[in-house]
Amino acid sequence: MDLIIEWIGVVAGIVSVYFLYRNNILTWPIGFVNIGCFMWLCWNQKLYGDFATNVIFLVVGVWGWVHWSRKDFRIPSSSSFKVRCILGITTLFSIPITTYILINHTVDCSFPLAEASILVLSIFGLWLTSLKKIESWIYWLVADFLMTIIYSLKGLFAMSVYAAMVFILGVLGLFAWKKLINEHKKTIA
Repeated sequence: MDLIIEWIGVVAGIVSVYFLYRNNILTWPIGFVNIGCFMWLCWNQKLYGDFATNVIFLVVGVWGWVHWSRKDFRIPSSSSFKVRCILGITTLFSIPITTYILINHTVDCSFPLAEASILVLSIFGLWLTSLKKIESWIYWLVADFLMTIIYSLKGLFAMSVYAAMVFILGVLGLFAWKKLINEHKKTIA
């Protein structure tokens, strides 16, 4: 059963990130299938940080879907330098706190530091994605790299391949969104 759920989640995740790369609102509903499957798997594999990440994805994803539905919200944008600095500092301070929580408040968390990093990066990545900020791709790339390693170590090879494929789509997405931003700047200049 877990293998079937894993593959459904993997396929839905790849399709969802493809739609994100294409700046298409379908990324959200398809992503919910991925989230549900991964919640199931992460709980069963004692990847509590990843489970928590997916619960947050579900909540923030609903907000993101509504936000992306606005007609005035079509082109990605960049955060200001000040916002990028605040996000970077907040991210760096959040990882040790989250690691501490996973170490001290779960019985058998597999990889507390890596899972804390994935959790924090993914929360900020999803929040930035909901706002259509190009910086979201940087957060996703680091998180996907870590997920590729962790899933492989846990024997979740389909999920590991998924994370690697999403990493590649993330690189493409970063460049695609940068191109959209640059083209938009030319049209308003």
